[in-house]
Amino acid sequence: MDDLPALNLNLPDLILPKAPGFPPRMTLLAPDPSVPSYQPLVMPSAAQMRQSATETLENQEPAAEGQQARKGQSKSRPSDKELPAQLNETTIITLPGIDVELPVPRAEILSTAVVTAGASSVAAVAGTLVAGHVLKYLQKILKPIMKTALKRLAKLRGKKPAESDAKRRWRQHAHKARRGQNRV
Repeated sequence: MDDLPALNLNLPDLILPKAPGFPPRMTLLAPDPSVPSYQPLVMPSAAQMRQSATETLENQEPAAEGQQARKGQSKSRPSDKELPAQLNETTIITLPGIDVELPVPRAEILSTAVVTAGASSVAAVAGTLVAGHVLKYLQKILKPIMKTALKRLAKLRGKKPAESDAKRRWRQHAHKARRGQNRV
């Protein structure tokens, strides 16, 4: 097995190009990532929010009394910005466990909104369904009328009316059948 037969291969001489030169050595610095940090958000409790609300109301009452005294002197109509918000249109619900009060519209307003949204969605769906059926019916009626009108127009212009694809395929099939070739 040590003696392998020599193969006489006539291989051409290949001249290979020299390898490209590499740039001088570079040292890459290790990345210096900055560690993310954040300031925690401290939410005030419900009791603190109530206390701050009462403090702001107490601070605003003396200023409001001074403004009312000045307004009493001038008999001008109050602007919309000065009118108090109507609180009777909302109901305040306190969430259990976290003592947060949420303003919610009254039941009458919610029911009106739900009924209105339901009626509009039913009307949209019904309108779409009806329009689809009407268009199918109109297509059944108008397609033969348009075909005859186009055929008459082609006849008046002295041109041969266009042949439909179905009729063309039928003619080709009938032509094959007349040849008498049995395909079985």
